[in-house]
Amino acid sequence: MNTSVTTKELIQLLDQYVTPHKKEVIDNVLAQRTRHLTVVLEDLYHPHNISAVIRTCDCFGVQDLYITQRLHEYDINPNVVRGASKWVTLNKFERQKNTSVVCFEELKSKGYRLVGTTPDRDSVSMEMLDISLKTALVFGTELGGLSEYARDEVEEMVHVPMYGFTESFNISVSAALLLQHLMGRLKTMNLDWGLTDEEKDELKFEWYQRIVKRSDLHLKKFFEERGLSHPINE
Repeated sequence: MNTSVTTKELIQLLDQYVTPHKKEVIDNVLAQRTRHLTVVLEDLYHPHNISAVIRTCDCFGVQDLYITQRLHEYDINPNVVRGASKWVTLNKFERQKNTSVVCFEELKSKGYRLVGTTPDRDSVSMEMLDISLKTALVFGTELGGLSEYARDEVEEMVHVPMYGFTESFNISVSAALLLQHLMGRLKTMNLDWGLTDEEKDELKFEWYQRIVKRSDLHLKKFFEERGLSHPINE
């Protein structure tokens, strides 16, 4: 963004085109958003599952979702995601041999502890999982689970308790159960789990651009009137 203009100024520009109700909803959502927990989907091949997890992340306030695509490329299923992809930050790692390596290194650089998900009951139960540190929950492919590389890289494995004959939940169901439980616990802990003011402003500006009709024209006029270069055109 042009350094002569602040994000707050651009928010103020678009704010006049947003209804009071939408402003209230956005502020309430931002107050509940977190990057303390995040989700990683390692090379899933059912678009339905990925779209369902995106929707789950939005519903429970998890802002970031990481998607690695080594063998399978993902396209959003609009009938499942129901618009949630507009509000969740998707970090997609394109198809290449070391896609999980690149993704995991980025997560580690951001201070995340990698935790693999598994149906194995010998792993730690979600009730006992330590989430005092920033945690990335890694889900493997629908049939094979985590790759060998992921299993070597995660610091711990976690499972959702089950009491029936079926061996495992569907991935999207597991993600929903884990996030519902862990987000509930997180909000009772004395941790600074919310977004920073700067992160909230960045997301608010991003979201305003998506809900304001022809926001690009409003921004273009704003920059032109000030004799500044439009960042979209740089």
